[in-house]
Amino acid sequence: MTPRATLAAAAGAHLVRWAILLAVAVCATALFGGLGGGRSAAGALLTNGLVVTVLGLTMMFYRPAVYRSLRAVTLIAVAFVVVLAIAAAAARSDPPRPELIPIALVAVLFSVLFDPRVSVFASVMLATLVGLQPPYRASSTLFLLLIVGAAAAFSVRVIRRRDQVYYSILVTALAYALAQLGIGLTAGSPAAAIWHAVLLGGVNSVVSVALALMLLPPLEEFTGIDTYLKLLEWSDLNRPLLRRLSVEAPGTFAHTMRIANLAEAACDAVGANGLLARVGAYYHDVGKLKKPEYFVENQPRGRNPHDKLKPATSASIIRNHVREGVELAQEHGLPVGLQAFIREHHGTGRIAYFLQKAKERDGSSVDPMDFEYPGPVPQTAETAICMLADGVEASAHVLHDANPQKIREVIDHIVRQRIEQGQLREAPLTLKQLEVVKEQFARVLIGMYHHRIDYPSASGGVTAEFASTTPA
Repeated sequence: MTPRATLAAAAGAHLVRWAILLAVAVCATALFGGLGGGRSAAGALLTNGLVVTVLGLTMMFYRPAVYRSLRAVTLIAVAFVVVLAIAAAAARSDPPRPELIPIALVAVLFSVLFDPRVSVFASVMLATLVGLQPPYRASSTLFLLLIVGAAAAFSVRVIRRRDQVYYSILVTALAYALAQLGIGLTAGSPAAAIWHAVLLGGVNSVVSVALALMLLPPLEEFTGIDTYLKLLEWSDLNRPLLRRLSVEAPGTFAHTMRIANLAEAACDAVGANGLLARVGAYYHDVGKLKKPEYFVENQPRGRNPHDKLKPATSASIIRNHVREGVELAQEHGLPVGLQAFIREHHGTGRIAYFLQKAKERDGSSVDPMDFEYPGPVPQTAETAICMLADGVEASAHVLHDANPQKIREVIDHIVRQRIEQGQLREAPLTLKQLEVVKEQFARVLIGMYHHRIDYPSASGGVTAEFASTTPA
């Protein structure tokens, strides 16, 4: 694609996103009867459009990943329109019932799918949009929705346990109650009217949070976002792919578990997604299931099927575990975010062992491209750290005396090598973060390779010079 075509495609994508967002302003104006023509219609469109523009600009500059996802932008727009439609319906009662507006539904969904900051800001913009409409302009609707939306957003953040649902409902209902109490006392409303509004807010809290969690699975699929709950589901070691890996390629399975520990510790230390790194590491080598015996960790001592193959053939088998892993992942419905670990954990690195053997065998006629992984290079901090953990863990097994000093030297060598090869050029990791990653790798590996004391063989133990005395 030419630079001009790339620029045109980018401009077109921006136009589509802004058309979707500005459609929210049009819908808001239409739902509240503001498209009747004249200056009032123009004023309503301008006012609503300015609110939506602030939302769009904030996403574009401060949450570019959300803004770049057309599906995420579409979801935000649709959620706004749904809440606006319910607000328009609630406005037809006498008096209008803002406590029936399900802003908590949007806040909970956005907090789980994106993050609490996106959720809070989106809730503020939605509250402002509703509060600007004629039926609610003279009331305390804006205040009520601001308090409830913020409370709902902060009550969720990351769902790790099922009972967090009750906490979210309780916090949202309490926010409704306190806000309604404040509004009622300020306005001098009768106690019965205040309690009625508090009751409606409590019912709204239950319905909104429950509905948000019911909608979460299909919306995860629609947006392609891997939430904490989805990652927990795929971390189950009884999943078919992981069960197969443990039975058919036990060496690879053990290697995978060690990498998962390394990657999670390092990601947590630098502020990346540790759970994503762990689960991605679980699946990064599933392509080895096609031909497990051709990978050294699954081979018994003294038996290596590569000894009978040409170096180029061996390299092809090794390289293909990436492509075959992606095929298996797609067959089993693995989320796209986890498939990235399969594609990127070797980047575009070379299969150096077989490349050297090919050069010794065929000389200068060898094409190095035949001995390179297909890539791409890691695009995220999590896949980059998984790549480093893979190299470090495999290299540490070569050490005969895995003392702390040698382990640190191996880690330094692997990280420096990957940097020099350009494998980390697109990963969002700073040099300072890489130092933290190296320190975490060292801590975990030193723990893995710690020495134990000798136990006397006479009491059933094993010493360093153990020799079996069991009769043949």
